[in-house]
Amino acid sequence: MTAGIVCEYNPFHKGHLYHIIKTKEAGADFIVCVMSGNFVQRGECAYADKWTRAKAAIVCGADVVIDLPVPWACASAENFARGSVGLLCDFGIDMLSFGSESGDAQLLKRCADALDDPDIAAYIKEKMASGASYPAALCEAVGKKYGEKASSLLSSPNSTLAVEYIRALNKISPDVRILPVKRKGSGHDSEEIAEGTASASKIRTFEKLSFAAEYLPEKAFSLFEKAFSEGNGPYNMKTGERAVLSAVREMKKEDYSLYVTDSSGLANRIYEAARTAGSLDSLYEKAKSKNFTHSRVRREVMNLFLKIPKDMSKEKVPYMRILAVSEKGISLLSRAKENSSVPVITRHSETVKLSERGKEVYSLQCSSTDKFALFTEKIRECSLEQKNSMIKINADSI
Repeated sequence: MTAGIVCEYNPFHKGHLYHIIKTKEAGADFIVCVMSGNFVQRGECAYADKWTRAKAAIVCGADVVIDLPVPWACASAENFARGSVGLLCDFGIDMLSFGSESGDAQLLKRCADALDDPDIAAYIKEKMASGASYPAALCEAVGKKYGEKASSLLSSPNSTLAVEYIRALNKISPDVRILPVKRKGSGHDSEEIAEGTASASKIRTFEKLSFAAEYLPEKAFSLFEKAFSEGNGPYNMKTGERAVLSAVREMKKEDYSLYVTDSSGLANRIYEAARTAGSLDSLYEKAKSKNFTHSRVRREVMNLFLKIPKDMSKEKVPYMRILAVSEKGISLLSRAKENSSVPVITRHSETVKLSERGKEVYSLQCSSTDKFALFTEKIRECSLEQKNSMIKINADSI
């Protein structure tokens, strides 16, 4: 059985290892991951580059890591899930495994149905018109019709994504079974360290990688340590702050509408905030409102910086790029190439066979990776997207 996991591994920690172990215990023979690339869904750069993170996943038990292109990696939960799950289904998974604050599969499915309920949609529209944010309106609407348990579940980030994965599966491949793995230890984005685990967001705040050693699997820690010692990370928004502010300041006001998914004047709010903000944090604070959450503003600013067309993430991902494979995982690639409705590529030279839309997305990947090279103290060279090919790893050799 082949299990799929949607991930960021930002960075790969012991909680992620626990998830992979539990997925294998549930009967998975192979683990296929779709992983966000150098920019992630919270609207920020990743902590380490995608090749280092892909290697960490393989040495810790994954068999294949697929790159989620930046338009979907930096998208709303719905489009992020649709793009990720679409790639996994194209690869040919039998089961989708995901972490969740709730291990209740039936409750998660009920919440997925709720999001497609026309009564819920109408209520959300009404509440947002009166100034509520989408997450707040959603929780209130679901609570009224489906009960407090369902509403409470939707207020937790991992469960919100889990529900979107199920929605995507219902539309793309409803026969794929789901495996919700209840989170252990520290919660998503938690500042607390619990049961010997720290969240990825907590780890990213540590002054030195060595402070995180006990929270990362040994093999993953060694890979991050080697990369950082060579000047390849850590990457952070503070280092790239001037680049982002410069890009959004010099952009014409009329061009904001090309990249910002606008509603009730969000593009204009970000434009005005960018002219007076002395930092990215200040920009986010000035632009957010009851309607627009901090995370939504961060994503839209990142879309502006990377020049991602606003509707691109609503489309199907036009190709599947393999970042890394285990020795065992290599056997899956020929089957994936036969089954996939989009081209499967492992190196830059293969991009010639992409559709025009595929080439446009790949060009965005190349551009975003060049910009990502500015987010670490030692500025890296351009063209890393084109130079790096699929990595084959013997996990036992590391």
